[in-house]
Order: sequence, then structure tokens, then C-alpha cells
Amino acid sequence: MALSVRQYRQLRDRIEDESRTLPSPHSASPSPSPSPGWLESQSDAHAGNVVPSKGNVENDQPIPVEWDGPNDPLNPRNWTLARRSWVFIILWINVFAVDWASSADSQAGKTIAKEFHVSEEAEALSPSLYTFGIAFGALFAGPIAETVGRNPIYVLSRCLHVVWLLGAALAPNFGAQCVFRLFAGLSASILLAIHAASIADIFGPLERTVAWPLIALASFWGTAFAPVAGAWIEQSDIGWRWTEWIALILSGSTLILTLFCLPETFSPILLSWKAAHLRRVTGDNRYKGELEFQDTLQQRFKVALARAFHMLTREPVVVLLGGWLVVEYIVVFGFLQGFTFIFGDTYGFKRGLIGTSFCAIAIGCALWTSSIPFYYHYYKKNVAKIHDERTGGCEKSEMKKANSPGTDLPQPEYRLWSAVLAAPAFPISLFWLGWTNYKSISPWPDLGAVVLLGFSWAGIYVTVYQYILDVYGIYAGSALAIITCWRYLASGAINMISRPMYNGIGVHWTATLLGCLALLLMPAPLVFYHFGPTIRRKSTFANRYSRPGNPRLRVGEATGWR
Repeated sequence: MALSVRQYRQLRDRIEDESRTLPSPHSASPSPSPSPGWLESQSDAHAGNVVPSKGNVENDQPIPVEWDGPNDPLNPRNWTLARRSWVFIILWINVFAVDWASSADSQAGKTIAKEFHVSEEAEALSPSLYTFGIAFGALFAGPIAETVGRNPIYVLSRCLHVVWLLGAALAPNFGAQCVFRLFAGLSASILLAIHAASIADIFGPLERTVAWPLIALASFWGTAFAPVAGAWIEQSDIGWRWTEWIALILSGSTLILTLFCLPETFSPILLSWKAAHLRRVTGDNRYKGELEFQDTLQQRFKVALARAFHMLTREPVVVLLGGWLVVEYIVVFGFLQGFTFIFGDTYGFKRGLIGTSFCAIAIGCALWTSSIPFYYHYYKKNVAKIHDERTGGCEKSEMKKANSPGTDLPQPEYRLWSAVLAAPAFPISLFWLGWTNYKSISPWPDLGAVVLLGFSWAGIYVTVYQYILDVYGIYAGSALAIITCWRYLASGAINMISRPMYNGIGVHWTATLLGCLALLLMPAPLVFYHFGPTIRRKSTFANRYSRPGNPRLRVGEATGWR
């Protein structure tokens, strides 16, 4: 927040300095003098930009405020790599802390249940309510962030997250714990719902090929490493509440970083600041930012919910690939209770070692992420080839500005190649885990299966998100919001029923059942690779990379402004 205030003032100072070279908006000169770069010197047939002059000063037509060309240093995508990397690091730590809290107390259920005089099945409701909070909040986070900006929402959500985690750590009874965990999840949902948009604010699709897998690793590691700490706390005598205290310390640390070091990155908000300064400096109230042309927050909520429901029922990309991701999350969050049966009952692992087994998931995720430089190399070569064919040259700066899959970027289906190994790894890992889980077999094969599962989790998650971002463009937020809601609802539900399921049909058949589901969905990348273009042509929201009627018309090509 403090950094955003400084951003606002710096923009104000720049506008004031440049305004000294700008003629008065009420000048009677027949033709305007050359203006600074932040104001077009003539009418723009595409964006409707005009310069105030004697001939049009009485005209009430709004003047859309844009960036000062494609290389405007105020555009977050044009910030220095060091500055963008710093923003990325802050977001990474935030995502890690939020996902850590989702599974922080999952391994302390027995002790908590005993203290609150409830069953372990009932206590499983506590971590489930956190994920339910994420699920419901994700549907509303996007419209709010697109109205007031990223930074205020991040600061507010981090503050509330700290408050509710403090309540969970001090909860006097089971009911209070559940309430606090639910609200902690709601406050966490904002960050998890819009951090992908923040990455898109500062990195174009080419750079996002590397940036998105790296920040996804924060989510994987937060979910995987929290049970490790929680399990050893449970096995020790220091008390289960330290699982919540550690989550609180992590979240409090990220709050400080967010409050003082995270700038605003949402372009329409920055342009609305610019418009406000221009109105004040020039006295011309026709200067408008993009947000001032858009609907109210209430209208956005209605549209966002209707669009999300439409996508869930009529968009095959969202239904099938979203369902694929949901099955992966069912398996991973089912392990929060299932590892007790897989490693505890079968091999006699104590609670600390049961929790440590989650490191295998983290290792698998890291292994898949380590393959990203190879994929990026081939993706970049493909982009260079496209630019060479279009323009006869391949400037590095122009490649970074590429923004339209199928025009100056490869077709969205090219993203599916990153799942070529992850897709078969998913069912293989489950069958492997289910049918090597015997006392007569060493636990190492099971740990190997869990590593392979982590590999598939990272590959499927990143591929689905990258593909949907490319397919739906400006409407990707709605698709990802409904998928986020869906996968966290499923995660919370499986956490509550996994103990009875593992207890009822055993590890072998539970893993086999989930493996069969994974096997059915394994061909999804190939299906969309071959039929994706046809599906996209029939879609209502696919291939939309600029808003119809948007006064800033983001054409998104390498030769365009962004």
C-alpha cells in the first residue's frame, strides 16, 4: 500500500512536468502543437482519441487515456526485470503462506479432536472449511480486484487472513475453530484467485511460460511442506496450536512485505490514476481511464457469475480440463488423511515420518518444474519463427510484446505439449501406489509413486492454466475462477470422506478407483491438441484477446502497443 501511494505521486509528478509543454485545453490555436507522448497528437480511428482544441473543446466525447506507446516505462510489463522479479518474489511468498495454512493442522487432527471432544472424522471438517472458504471467495475476487486494483485487495486479504488465523490458533472449542478456519479460507481466496492475473500484469505470454510454473511451485510446496511441520509438532509435546502459530507467522511476514513493498500492477487502475492527474492538471474532465467506461461492481458480479456458470455447463475446455485438475486435487488432498493408512498402518511409520512422506510430493513437483527451461526453449523458437515469417525479422523486444495466440504466438494447443509426460504419470502413480502397498514390500516404491504423483500434479496444473489463459484471453479469469471454486470444493469434500473411504475399502482399491478416473482423463491433452481449434471456433468466449468496444483496444500483436 505504501509503495502504491508512492507510485501515485510519481505519476502525478510526471504528468505535472510534462504538462508544462502542453498547450492549454482551451487554446484557440487552429491546430494543436505537438504534445507529450502520453497524449495522441491527432484523432485515432481505432481508439477514438482526440486532442483538446478550439474545434472540439465543447465536444463531450470522452478522451481515453492510454500508455505512452508500447515502451511506456509506467506500463508494468515494461518495468525493469529486477523490479518485476521483486514483485514476483513477494507474490511467490504470499502464495506459499496461503497454501501452507490450507494443510497446516491436517496432521494434528487426533490431538485436536481429543482436546475438543469430537471424532477425528469431525475434526477433518476444520481443514475442509478452509478450502471451502477459498472455493466460494474465488468467484467474487476477480470483479473486486478489477474495480479497486490488486494492491488494496492483497493488503486487505492479508490483514484479514492474519486475524482469522490468530482466532484459529486461540480457538477455545471446535465450533470456534471451524468458523475461524472458514473465514481464513475466504480471505485467502482473493490471493489464490488473482495472483495469476498479477503475473499476467507484469509478464507477457512468452515470459509467463517460465513465470507461471515457478509461482505454481509455491502453491505445491506450501501444501506439501505444511504437513511435514504439522506432523512433527503433533508427535512432539509442544502442542497442536503451534501448527496454527507457524501459519500465522508466515502470513504475518507476508503481510509486512505486501504492505510496504508490493506496487500496484493492474494497468486499468494505473491509467485511471493517469486520467485523474490529467483532469486536474488540464482542467478538462473528458480524460477517462478504461475503468471509467466499464460497469459497476454489482453488474460485474452478475456478469461474472453468469459467465462462470455458462462455462461450467457449455465449455468443453473448462469441463474436461477442469475436471482433470479436480481429480488431481482429490488425490492430493485425500492424502492428508490417506497417508496415515498408506504409511502408518502398512509400514508402522510414526506421525513425524508420515508427515515427512509429503516431501515426496514436493520433490515430484520440483522435478517437473525443472523441465520448464527445455519447454521454454522450444516455445521461444516457435515464437521467433512466427515473427520471422510475419515481419522478416525477430527482435527480442517485439517477441516479449506478443500477446495473441495464433497471430504472433503459437496456437494455444502448443501449451498442451507440457503435459505429454504428466498425463500418463498420473494413473501410473496411483496404480503403482495401490498395488505395492504391502508390508512385505519396502516403503521406497510407494514413496517413488508419490514422487511421480507430484510430477503429474505440477504438469497437469500448469498445463491446464496456461492453456486456458491462451484459449480464453480476457475471459480466462472467469474460467479459472470456476475451476478454482470447483477444485477446492472437491478438495474439502475428499478431506472429510477420505478417512472413511481408506478405512472402508483399503489403500489398494481406493488408489485403483482413483487411478481408473485418472486413466479415463489421460487422453485429454491429445483430444484438445487435435480438436482444440474446432472447439474454440464454436466457443462463445474463446479467442478473445481484446474487449469489444474497449476504448484502448488491446490488439495484442507484436507490433501493437502491448
